[in-house]
Amino acid sequence: MQRIKIPVVIGKNRLRGNSIGAMVDCDFGDNLQTLRRILRDEALAADVDPTQAWMVDAVRVILRLYEESLVAWQENRDGTVGHLFEAAFPSGQSLLVGDARTLALIRA
Repeated sequence: MQRIKIPVVIGKNRLRGNSIGAMVDCDFGDNLQTLRRILRDEALAADVDPTQAWMVDAVRVILRLYEESLVAWQENRDGTVGHLFEAAFPSGQSLLVGDARTLALIRA
């Protein structure tokens, strides 16, 4: 299984006004392009046309799933040192989504 790390940050999202939420962190590489490439490849393998609208929604869904899992983790950290969200795809690829410091602790 190939595990791809996608770093995110939590902050004000310009596209959502003053909403605070997860955004792909591109400070250390073009992680948004990497995420889009993976989602496009998975869509094509499933015979789905990855249109621009589909891609925007797919990225939004991944970030929302991360946010939801982060909130659940924050309610009960249970001695853990960080939080990651993992999305496994039919191709065998797996996304590890989290903050850069936590991702650095993981061997992919």
